[in-house]
Amino acid sequence: MAAAGIKATGNVTSALIGRYRPTGTPRLGSREDRAEAYRRLMDASTRAFGYAYQFAHLRREAKRAADKVLLGQVHQLWEISSDLISALHGVRLCGSVPVIAAAETLVEATSDLDLNEKNAARFQRKAEAVVTAQEAFLDVCREDLAYTVRWYQVLRRRKERRFLREKAGR
Repeated sequence: MAAAGIKATGNVTSALIGRYRPTGTPRLGSREDRAEAYRRLMDASTRAFGYAYQFAHLRREAKRAADKVLLGQVHQLWEISSDLISALHGVRLCGSVPVIAAAETLVEATSDLDLNEKNAARFQRKAEAVVTAQEAFLDVCREDLAYTVRWYQVLRRRKERRFLREKAGR
């Protein structure tokens, strides 16, 4: 009888030890893992956007004089594009459906930037679409990671409203 009790205790203990995960160790689909994938996509899209913006501006303003400089930077553009796609795959691996949809919209908007665009106003409209897609992606990520205030968090909602009022008053 005592042996059966010890054996049962051992099974429970081994089950608990098997479930143990040290703090700070991300698991696939965990909050830390998702946050890292979302951050990586935001970083890659920001880098791609900034590079495309500079590339197109230099191309438009300096015209043929910038061709040698820009030709030397094509490999960086390819590297940035591959980083953006691999970051999207990371989000697809661990993100929820709304986050994946927002991520694909963001990557599509970033990819739509035409580096040879001669019309500055048209390029600016596409650039604003990228910024809007980044903001939408960030909002969906905050919702997914539960960074937004829930209806039952009264004190947190008050603090957020106070913060936003102070920020608007500056």
